[in-house]
Amino acid sequence: MVTLYTSPQRRQVLLQGFLEFIKLQIAGNIPFWGTYFLFALLDKVFYAQTMPALFVSTIAAYTLFFIVSDWWVFSKSRGQRKKTTNIWRFIVFMSITALLTFNITIQLDEILGISPYIGQFISAGISISWTFVGLKFWVFAPTKERQKAKRKK
Repeated sequence: MVTLYTSPQRRQVLLQGFLEFIKLQIAGNIPFWGTYFLFALLDKVFYAQTMPALFVSTIAAYTLFFIVSDWWVFSKSRGQRKKTTNIWRFIVFMSITALLTFNITIQLDEILGISPYIGQFISAGISISWTFVGLKFWVFAPTKERQKAKRKK
């Protein structure tokens, strides 16, 4: 069933989407900077080996990103979702996103000669739009059963 929004409803939905986009831009710094700083801590302070330190810091940063996205960015639909479904969708979506951004960065280097240091910023800029769409409408979207139950109330 298609719902037609009246003008105030439409504005509210657009405003909510805009605010979620802005919140995601803030929260989206967690994976990069969280991994960066935790890796530096593990590497320089605790002298951990590179791969384990990178693995632990990446998992920790993405876990925090999931929590912040769930509780703050997309909090409006929280009661209409299933936590285990969100977790698996997040893992799948972020893994695909990482593969795509890695590929873009590598291709920019190999085909256009753009340094991976610059290429990472370009691929991150490109991924901003699909990350918001994927997280909002797939990972943190209300489940169909819970939407139907809410409408019946």
